[in-house]
Amino acid sequence: MHTYLMAKRLKDFWDNWGIEVLVTVSCGMHMVLTLFGSSRRRMTARQGLVRFIIWSAYLLSSYVVTVIIGKLTLIQVNESTKENTDSELKGFLAPLLLVQLGSRDAITAYSIEDDRLGLRQFPNVVAQLSAVLWILFRSWNNSLVSYLYFPLLLAGSIKYGENAWALYTALSGSSGITTDEFEQEEAIQNVFKHDKDIPNNRNLEMILKGYYRFFCLKPHIETWIYRPLYQKLNELSIDNIDSPLEIFQITDFELGFMYDVLYTKAPIVYTRTGFVLRLITSLSLVSCSIAFAIWFKDAFVYYINAGFTIVVLGVILTLEIYQIYMLLFSDWAILTMIRHSKNPIVRRLLIFLAPQATRWKRWSNTLGQFNLIRYCLDYDNLCCSRILKLASLDIQITKYFCTTSVGIPDELKKMLIHEMGKPEEPRQPISKRGEWALGRYGITELYKSVDGTEFDKSILVWHLATEICYHSHIQFEHSNSKIKMGRYLSNYMMYLLALRSQMLSITTSEIVLEDGRKQIMEFLKGKSSVKNVERVCRELKELNVEGKNYKAEPQTMVTRDWYLLTDAKQVSENLLGRVGDTWDVIFSVWVEMLCFAATHCRADNHAEQLRRGGEIVTHVWLMLLHQTDAGGSGSNDQP
Repeated sequence: MHTYLMAKRLKDFWDNWGIEVLVTVSCGMHMVLTLFGSSRRRMTARQGLVRFIIWSAYLLSSYVVTVIIGKLTLIQVNESTKENTDSELKGFLAPLLLVQLGSRDAITAYSIEDDRLGLRQFPNVVAQLSAVLWILFRSWNNSLVSYLYFPLLLAGSIKYGENAWALYTALSGSSGITTDEFEQEEAIQNVFKHDKDIPNNRNLEMILKGYYRFFCLKPHIETWIYRPLYQKLNELSIDNIDSPLEIFQITDFELGFMYDVLYTKAPIVYTRTGFVLRLITSLSLVSCSIAFAIWFKDAFVYYINAGFTIVVLGVILTLEIYQIYMLLFSDWAILTMIRHSKNPIVRRLLIFLAPQATRWKRWSNTLGQFNLIRYCLDYDNLCCSRILKLASLDIQITKYFCTTSVGIPDELKKMLIHEMGKPEEPRQPISKRGEWALGRYGITELYKSVDGTEFDKSILVWHLATEICYHSHIQFEHSNSKIKMGRYLSNYMMYLLALRSQMLSITTSEIVLEDGRKQIMEFLKGKSSVKNVERVCRELKELNVEGKNYKAEPQTMVTRDWYLLTDAKQVSENLLGRVGDTWDVIFSVWVEMLCFAATHCRADNHAEQLRRGGEIVTHVWLMLLHQTDAGGSGSNDQP
């Protein structure tokens, strides 16, 4: 009997308050997506909880709205004035739900797959709009509230339609600021001449360079015909830029535009049409809110439905004001204002925004770090490891907890730009992964470690060799910056192998990494006193591995004749035997491997990483893509 009463009470509560509860949940999701939707581009690999909240809000918001609209189609319409007002107010919520669905300026797509399925959004728009029209038709009562349906329906239809249009055009090449007046060389040059009187125009120049380099290349579009306008204009080239940090900054701008086109509504909002539509929707929401507040000014306290509706209106209007405010603080806004910089008000805004623009954080600016030896030492120390093994989650969770991140030093960016100018074929796609660097230093005996084996095995061998060399030269870390930077790149490539293997276009990474872990743990068996990375490296350095394979059973076809410790020991001995240039060699090899990985990764995979905080391998990919004679034609080719 007690269970029956509890179930009955829950059913009565759901019947009476289900719509209000779901609308409250929908408002919460709307707040999450509005306030935190664009923060994905700045998150590090360890901020999984925030990502999960955003992901949940994005996926569930449309389902929650669908359930609410389904319940609203069943609202009772009776003869009494009070019940008619109740149904009228519930009908008032329907167009507000469309506004919520469309008010995703910062996150129209969660992943690139959403853009690929953008065409499917239009049937959803038609279906939702039809259901809302039916609700409004049933709730119509010829009162002021009923007449407020029209501006709300207009605002909801525009916003939801904008959202669908942004998804549809993200990969078509038709989204973005209209650039008809900029497509001629003379017009582009006039733009640069136009802002000579504006202070700090170096910042504006970099934003323009970033935009036009992105506009000409459009690296996210598979069938885009490359149009190298900037190669004909000194103003748009980065060849005359001496500062490596500015080169990275221009690439930041390019990838920022790429992120906005793929995952936000920015390319549509920052157009004349977008401005007019935003003006219409904002005025509609404001006018409805004022009219509603005046009509029910004496009823909010004792009439709960009216009070709830005005709260929902207030939340939506507040978030709309926030989004309008945020429209001023983006590269697209600066790009638009440059075109109207003769206006004194616009010029003042540019004077204020231009210095700020270079300090806006467009990506995480971090390097993921994964140390293979630390992973092996921590592997058996995971809490509830037996339970996690049963669910096949132990490896992934251990990888997650063994992953860290470090801020990318400016010195590393400078060294990368300097090193990337050294390949023997700078205008051709990178086809080597360490052989050029070894040949430059005359170390032909190590060719087998980079060119004679699979890429994932090369990364593990060189990572282990780098660790041995690092802990042998750790006392010189402060006098030779390449020691620390080389280790950063070593741990970063291991991070890509362990957690972002799709970026390396490798299908056997899990098998090779697991075999490498087993070989190291086989070596550590019986060495209970060895509990830190430095001690393990010392043991490996002193070990005579000849004739010992440390292979664990069972073996796979991929790793059957591969001996990680033997190969790593041979590479480390050769490197440590050199005088003076050990870390020059190590750093050069890792940069070449990074460039190889960048150019052989599909553009889709690079685009996916933009929503996860970005990766430096994506920056390298874009810089190399601009350098090669192939331009954008090969940006999506398989390796």
